[in-house]
Amino acid sequence: MTARLDRPIARLADDFDVVVIGGGITGVCVAREAASRGLRTALLERDDFGSGTSSATTKYIHGGIRYLEQYDVAVVRESLRERRILALGAPHLVEQTQFIMPAWRWSKPPTPLLGAGVLLYDALSFDRNVAAPDSLRIPHPKWLSKSALLKRVPWLDADGLQGGFAYHDTLNLHPERLLLAYAQSAAAAGAVLINHITVDSFVGHDVAGDFLVEGVHATDRLTGRSLEVRARVVVNAAGPWIDKVLGTLGRPTGVGVDRSKGVHVLTRPLGGGVVRDAVFARAQSGRHVIVSPWMGKSFIGPTDTPINESDPVVTPDDVDLILDTVNSTMSAAEAPLTFDDVELTTIGVRPLIKHTDTTVDPTDMSNTPDDGGDTYSASRRHELYHHVDRGVRNLWSIGGGKWTTARATAEEMVDELAAHELTGVPMRGFDTRSAAAHGTFAWADDAEPFLASAATSLVEAGLSSQSAELVARLYGTDHRKIAELVSDDPDLARPIAGSGDVEAQVIVAVVDEAARTLADIIDRRLVLGTVSRVPETAIRRIAHIAAPLLGWDDTRRDHEIRAELDRRAALDSHWRISPARA
Repeated sequence: MTARLDRPIARLADDFDVVVIGGGITGVCVAREAASRGLRTALLERDDFGSGTSSATTKYIHGGIRYLEQYDVAVVRESLRERRILALGAPHLVEQTQFIMPAWRWSKPPTPLLGAGVLLYDALSFDRNVAAPDSLRIPHPKWLSKSALLKRVPWLDADGLQGGFAYHDTLNLHPERLLLAYAQSAAAAGAVLINHITVDSFVGHDVAGDFLVEGVHATDRLTGRSLEVRARVVVNAAGPWIDKVLGTLGRPTGVGVDRSKGVHVLTRPLGGGVVRDAVFARAQSGRHVIVSPWMGKSFIGPTDTPINESDPVVTPDDVDLILDTVNSTMSAAEAPLTFDDVELTTIGVRPLIKHTDTTVDPTDMSNTPDDGGDTYSASRRHELYHHVDRGVRNLWSIGGGKWTTARATAEEMVDELAAHELTGVPMRGFDTRSAAAHGTFAWADDAEPFLASAATSLVEAGLSSQSAELVARLYGTDHRKIAELVSDDPDLARPIAGSGDVEAQVIVAVVDEAARTLADIIDRRLVLGTVSRVPETAIRRIAHIAAPLLGWDDTRRDHEIRAELDRRAALDSHWRISPARA
């Protein structure tokens, strides 16, 4: 098998054991788990792999220390276990990062309770360093005095500051690329992964009052072609929209979703760029955000607000909430963040578990909470719904969950399939707990020597040092594809808009990574769309490279450029004006 993602839509005519709906991290992990065990597997994603919540994270693989405030110890323990597994499986795409939790006299919870939480968090991660190389080992937490803390984080407000607790979690350097690596792992195991395809309804028939699912009806959004994809069992992993998928059944399933909007902003670096630690910025109001140093800037968030719209956007109020929270924790010597400091925003919708009764219409958006609801304290656990108890056979849905625990959720899901619908179907042994993601140089090994060697070879091929280091990180062993392209055509080493990306990456995105739109390329194959506002010249250059590979003529290419410019302008327009200025 090959790890190449080439959108083999003709293969959807095959019969499958499992069809997965949704190409976020949970769906991708289910496809990887199922295919790796030898199951004939297809995954269908409405937009692009990881284009929703999975790419709008805080960029950490973490245990969720704040979940201890809700006494969700089981979720924290599972998350800490998975934090280690994910880091060992893709060492080139993670870094251990020190977090600092400042403690003021007015802190709620109070300082002693914060300390107890940090110690419990450490105790729950008792196996964190098993098989870990030195670069991924996590030390015990420690207390920083006020003076030591202010040296590390000079932008903090010193008034009432007592010190801070320092502990470690794992930075997910580029969630889009890590998710793609798992998608490539699934493809290498034999899974058929198709993006830009909408699941319209279920294939099946009634049997003694039950609905027997036999697959799905789908539409290829790139061609308009209708398809029927048949399978023994369907797994609904549509994240925040699992109830919308179930709504096509036309019968109640008892499953609902509380949707929570999480917004982040990318700003100038607080502290002048010298801060290397992530900081819990908790205001006296009780609100908190995480301020993370990332790609030379500060990445700040998230918000956590209930929503009832189906296509949420970032609003000025969202940005104001983040800026106000951070500014209230900052020293008077640090210039307050303003809207002018915000370069980009991201938005994701969290799928939180909600039980409904049999009278609920899952297509009715009014079933979601209004803005007075509390999603901040809602559990991040996952739940597997077997719909046979509601008269629907051969269908499962995955509710809740989080990025960090997606692998464990997938393992549990495939175990359930083996025990129910796929009993008797031959499966081979496979343990994702010790399996590297595609592109990983070596499982549970220090990535730095490999990265240094890869960067050297890329520089020799013609890339700048900045680009070589970035490409080595993003692609791992696949950096050779970039080197080969550049060796054949040195012009492909040209950087794109100062991001560190090079033009050869556009070719790899289309040919090997199933990118089919400009947004796929810019936002999820390159880093360009995640580190700054994208200039029109860069969009045009990327389109010129991609067009012949995608079969676009000049008219289609110009249409795609204009559509992408309009899309990005529309996203900005929702939040660019502060309420105070309106």
